Amino acid sequence: MSKTFKTTDGSQWLVEVNYLTVKRVRDLCGVNVLDICNLDKEMLSGWVADDLKVLEVICAVVRPQLAERDMADEQFFAACDGSVLKEAVERLVDGVSDFFQEPRRGLIKKVIAKLRQTEKQMETAATKAIEKALESCDFEATLQMHGSSGFTLQGSSASSPGASPSASSSGSPTDDSMKRGRTRRR
Repeated sequence: MSKTFKTTDGSQWLVEVNYLTVKRVRDLCGVNVLDICNLDKEMLSGWVADDLKVLEVICAVVRPQLAERDMADEQFFAACDGSVLKEAVERLVDGVSDFFQEPRRGLIKKVIAKLRQTEKQMETAATKAIEKALESCDFEATLQMHGSSGFTLQGSSASSPGASPSASSSGSPTDDSMKRGRTRRR
């Protein structure tokens, strides 16, 4: 199992979890990284649910590598996106579970496997629900509704160059265009 993740700039980062890592994360972020494998409801709704806080934790985990590369936290954060965060969290969870001794390690790995399976099922269900909602949405009616209030799409005949000239080719507004508050300039 890989213990590394890559940031968007192609840099590879090793996630090592030992007591020094645990202490560094606690000192820098106020988080006990070992709690990531705790199933306490309060913990799960706490720092793990805050992407920025999780990224701060990941940054603290790889801090020695940042120092070796003479990189600032800001550079690391700039090279991270949602997919990097997801991969980094996967490596961190794996690292924390490997930190523990048996039988706890085996139990934590089973819990993590179950959580990952549940997460996949939830993602699949959410995707299906969004697709169903998109299929039932009447975008044409929505666009027509906005179009009647002055919204026109780029490329529609009302905004295209070469559209048919107004009733007056002299460029002066017609009575109809004045009622709508629009004039056509040449």
